[in-house]
Amino acid sequence: MTDCYIALGGNQGNVRETFDLALQRLDADPRISVVKTSHWIETTPVGSHTDDVFLNGAAQLSVELAPEELLRELQSVEADLGRVRHVRWGARTLDLDLLLYDQLVLEADELIIPHPACWYRRFVLDPLVEIAPDIIHPVKQISISALQQRLLKRPFNFSITGLPRDESTALIEQLQPRFPEVEFSCWESSAGHADPTLIAWLGADDAKTRFEDLPLLPRIDASASRQDTEQIIWLLQSALDFR
Repeated sequence: MTDCYIALGGNQGNVRETFDLALQRLDADPRISVVKTSHWIETTPVGSHTDDVFLNGAAQLSVELAPEELLRELQSVEADLGRVRHVRWGARTLDLDLLLYDQLVLEADELIIPHPACWYRRFVLDPLVEIAPDIIHPVKQISISALQQRLLKRPFNFSITGLPRDESTALIEQLQPRFPEVEFSCWESSAGHADPTLIAWLGADDAKTRFEDLPLLPRIDASASRQDTEQIIWLLQSALDFR
């Protein structure tokens, strides 16, 4: 049996009942055992596609399934309980994300383990730390508790890299009014002088600063959001948490 951790989320219908039904369905599978669950917490929705408060939680599973088989089972439970995939960050009855599968690191077309955003999203870490504080993130190589505590420190320093200096400055000028409590910096001008909470790499293949050269712990490959400031705003929202 392999220990796994999943995140639960939803904001449509009776979410607490849906969570209970999902866990019952998983536990009824002879290849899956629900070992432990967190408290359910209310969180402010990230993004602009829904205004309804979310309920989030985490659960520990013990499974006799390969990662891809477990993913298919989670998606089957989502579908049976009314999940419809329309837009990212949208309203939903149930979201089941596979966060950790023991210490496996996997990058496949349909599945990335550990979940690529689980280490900086408060709505994931806050419930997960209840049931797995000492589990080591297999990529970042620190505990779940330490990952959460990093996000609680103030000031929260968000560093941007991979863009020409004028583009970085313009982006910071857009972000600062939305997040007045955050300290923004350009990594190229502050490297060695700051300890950023997160470093968002927004570069391309020809960027002066390569993603691989950034410190492992706080770096995020956000290059897909280079031309989409809204996505960067949502990334910051998920890390800050506004409950």
